[in-house]
Amino acid sequence: MTPPEPIVSVVIPARNATRYLREAVSSVLELDAGAALEVIVVDDGSTDGTAALAAELGARVVHQEPSGIGAARTRGVKASRGAIIGFLDADDRWAPGGLTARLDRLRSEPTADLVWGRVRHFISPDVPAPVAARLFCPSGTQVAHLPGGMLARRPVFDRVGPFSTNVRVGEFVDWILRARECGVREVTVDDVVLLRRVHGESHTARNPGALTDLAQILKASLDRRRTIGSGRP
Repeated sequence: MTPPEPIVSVVIPARNATRYLREAVSSVLELDAGAALEVIVVDDGSTDGTAALAAELGARVVHQEPSGIGAARTRGVKASRGAIIGFLDADDRWAPGGLTARLDRLRSEPTADLVWGRVRHFISPDVPAPVAARLFCPSGTQVAHLPGGMLARRPVFDRVGPFSTNVRVGEFVDWILRARECGVREVTVDDVVLLRRVHGESHTARNPGALTDLAQILKASLDRRRTIGSGRP
């Protein structure tokens, strides 16, 4: 019997991610949101057991040569089959109830293009105490303008286009800025939807050029807005 077409596709970019991948994938597949789910792990040229672990956990694995997180997100979207697409970084977790809350909001507002939730940060339990003491971990919750905080309808990706491969970090910031320039309609729920792990070895932390990339992204967005405002083609 052919399984039902998935409603929600969750894309997880991963490179050498066995340390936390089990928690990430399980946090999605264990949800009961009244919706069919597919998890797509995009293996970005891993040299460890990332692909094997993802397959063992029940995810669909898509392979690519080491091309970066932007390329991995785009490849995952292209490989997905869902009408609604979400993301999760391989070291984070989706929060119980968060998927249901976001889906309900999209169902209740058919003109909304994407929905955000809130994020709660946590120090990873495996981080040694002396290291944990030096890490910044925001308290409370914040609006999760992060990959794992968003659900978007598939047509949004056709309007906005692929994720940038020209920056080491900030590809999601670039995509969101371009989405807003396209006039996408965003809504937000008050539920915690993302549990973001703080461990000092994140993709951003490993890239010392992060601030430079973000500055370039913001300048490019400003330049595009100026061009639109001036009426120049």
